[in-house]
Amino acid sequence: MRLVVIIAALAALAVAAGAEARAVRPAALVRSRARAEGRDGLRAPALSRALELRGGASVSPASSTGGRAGVLQLAALFGAWYGFNIWYSLVAKMVLQWWKSPWLFTVLQLGIGSLWVAAQWVPIPTFGLNGARAKTFTLRPVPQLSRAEVRALLPIAACLAAGHVASTMAMFYGTVAFANVVKTAEPLFTCAFSALILKQTFSPRTYATLIPIMGGVAYASTNELSFSWMSLGTAMSSNVAFALRAILAKLSMRSAAAATLSAANLFAVVNMLALALTLPLALLLEAPGARASWDAALAKGVSSAELVQLILVTGVTYYLYNELAFMCLGKVDPVTHAVANTIKRVAVIAVSILYFNNPTTKQGILGSAVAVVGVLLYSLALDSEKKLKLAAAPAPARPSCRKGKGWRKLFARAK
Repeated sequence: MRLVVIIAALAALAVAAGAEARAVRPAALVRSRARAEGRDGLRAPALSRALELRGGASVSPASSTGGRAGVLQLAALFGAWYGFNIWYSLVAKMVLQWWKSPWLFTVLQLGIGSLWVAAQWVPIPTFGLNGARAKTFTLRPVPQLSRAEVRALLPIAACLAAGHVASTMAMFYGTVAFANVVKTAEPLFTCAFSALILKQTFSPRTYATLIPIMGGVAYASTNELSFSWMSLGTAMSSNVAFALRAILAKLSMRSAAAATLSAANLFAVVNMLALALTLPLALLLEAPGARASWDAALAKGVSSAELVQLILVTGVTYYLYNELAFMCLGKVDPVTHAVANTIKRVAVIAVSILYFNNPTTKQGILGSAVAVVGVLLYSLALDSEKKLKLAAAPAPARPSCRKGKGWRKLFARAK
């Protein structure tokens, strides 16, 4: 039954991702014209929309939901995003309780997602059905990237790989709930790296929202019954990696960076690059003891077939919830996404505590609540600051049409 649900979800997501990817194909025409005129094209916005700040706010512009059907589609996307994220967190922790190889487990997750996307890029014969002119078609447009463009994405993929490995380690050494509470501190590192690398500062109100985040995480950690220094350290490392990924995405706005890719295809490429970077380290660190680790897992009462099935589930759900998150980013405004992301984190924490029956204290619950509310306040303050900056920015100058030369320039531009 689990596999049936996953296959149905994969099919639905393939259709949605393919439609979204084809919707951005006209950008290639603008890109080619921009190259001919010596400009960089439209690549940076696509990358920044998909990969920028993860601390709650996104930089995605709001888009029309298209009436009742659009609202239902958006609700389905958010519901699937929540569901697959919770599903992944629970099953991943179950696997890590049996199989003590977090590096290899991370590689398998990235590999399963990469295989799923690669299958959608395989040409399928049309056999001339419905008068099709093309001999083949693909479920998702194949990305066309130069070596320079791939190199530009490598640092972002490295941060994704490091962040995902660290997140898996945090769940390996501690509970799902504790790891997610610590990961709410990501905005702290985002603000720090923005100041150090981008020389970008925020308003005092935005910085003030970091106080409840830091205080909540510290308060929840001091009396955490399942506290683990390794879980705390790896979760914080995950925050550093994902915050750096946001900064690198912003820096890439100044260079060529994948404008013709949809958010779904962009994540697919970055996921594959992360796999290529993680695989050698995983083999070096855990391959020698992989057989012993697998046998130890089987000795705990789980069968090989069941363990393989659970690993497959984690790989698929990990990829699905990330791709769905990227798709949601392009359909809502930053405030809506901030609220939704905060609610999702609360849901993951609450469901994991109930599912695994983790012991909790009033202090831990209060600290977690304060940290999560701090993340929401940070997102709202950041979005408000961006709106104020846009409102204060001078309006672009309009072309003059008073004289004959102005009219000629205007018509020349139209041509």
